[in-house]
Amino acid sequence: MSGVVWSKFFWQDWETDPAVRLCSLAAQGLWMRMLCIASAHDPIGYVAVAGKGLDETSLARLTGCQESEIASLLGELDRNGVFSRDRQGRIYSRRMTRDARNAATAKKNGKKGGNPTLSNSSGNSNWDKGSVKAGDNPHKPRAKSQFEKSMDFSQGACAQKKSTRQTILEVFNDA
Repeated sequence: MSGVVWSKFFWQDWETDPAVRLCSLAAQGLWMRMLCIASAHDPIGYVAVAGKGLDETSLARLTGCQESEIASLLGELDRNGVFSRDRQGRIYSRRMTRDARNAATAKKNGKKGGNPTLSNSSGNSNWDKGSVKAGDNPHKPRAKSQFEKSMDFSQGACAQKKSTRQTILEVFNDA
């Protein structure tokens, strides 16, 4: 059992999905149980155990549904387009498989250092190689202007040798 520990569940998506809303409350409950199975087994998003699709008897056991009503509830979900089936006939959630695929891609990109658009094909970005555009060095200190030097309050306002007005006049006269 490899599934996911948690996943995003958008309550509004559930509430506003017309396919789900067209189903009876019992069918909605069955679909929610099926989603729990799909999130906990491989492949993620498929209502399957160990990659093998579930028949109605197995599905009834795992969901706690009566075997006599499982066929009609599955039919209701199928008619309303709530789930899809793959070529092997396994039921899957389109949303869950898409989210699992996106998570796998993000995991792969994370192992490479993050956003794939920020690195080149070799896997090392220019930033990692130390090449920085001229003038963009964030560590180069900038020189203080004469005005900024005279306005240094590190020793306190009383320690200034010149008044602020006098300093401003000198700055403009020198310019």
